[in-house]
Amino acid sequence: MCKKIFAFLLLMAAAAPAYATPEYDACYQKARDDNEVALCMKAENTRILKEIQQIYLNLSKREETKKWNNGNGLLSGNLKDMYNSWLAYRNRYCSLYVVASQNTFGSENFDRERCLLSFTNEHYELIKTVIINLNSGGEEDDY
Repeated sequence: MCKKIFAFLLLMAAAAPAYATPEYDACYQKARDDNEVALCMKAENTRILKEIQQIYLNLSKREETKKWNNGNGLLSGNLKDMYNSWLAYRNRYCSLYVVASQNTFGSENFDRERCLLSFTNEHYELIKTVIINLNSGGEEDDY
């Protein structure tokens, strides 16, 4: 019994992104079970995906990356291919993760949304480093 409680607490901690918004925190605090936490994670994932798409769009407009992109924003080119490939990999991996997690603690929704949010958070942090490097002064707010 103690192991199950500990495992649940670990899963709950892993579900909270490192830089969650007040809306996510409020949703997370009100959640009564893992399916409600999954809904919070889904909303946060949607929010972060919009930020990632904006970063990609801004990258496509930068003089330094226009030629590399070889396309039109997120409609065509390397950035579109990179985003779509990452999204497809994330979705397929999380699908496999849910299948593999069927006998663990947590609902299918919780496992899926936790996986998606984890990948999305990681990608957000990675793509932000491109902006930081382009700004070469360590500025993060120009994306």
